Amino acid sequence: MDQVANPMFNNDRLMQQLGAHLVSFAEHTATVELKVTEQHLQGHQTCNGAVIFALCDAAFAIACNTGEHPAVGQHCSINYLKAGMLGDVLTATAEHKTTSGRTGIYDITVTNQKQQIVAEFRGTSRIIK
Repeated sequence: MDQVANPMFNNDRLMQQLGAHLVSFAEHTATVELKVTEQHLQGHQTCNGAVIFALCDAAFAIACNTGEHPAVGQHCSINYLKAGMLGDVLTATAEHKTTSGRTGIYDITVTNQKQQIVAEFRGTSRIIK
């Protein structure tokens, strides 16, 4: 997996420790990938939901910080739809949906290498002054 340069992602210690890679980003979008290894598994031997959440949160953070003003997460939710399995390559793709004032809404979809949806995440960002 190739990684593109982005200071915010490159300084995200959790993403580096998990072995995630920033695949691409542009204005209000980002794609982050992670290959599920043994360190990511929970007791059922599937990818820990916290890992999937963190992957989504990283894509969300990059996407909402590609504009002119820095932003932080204000609220988010996730729906887990399919288990991530050992060896899966999970891809979190963040897309901007709308902005009103200082608030933005982003949808992040996580798919596996078979293009099956693993999770859907919605994040609300807040531009900081």
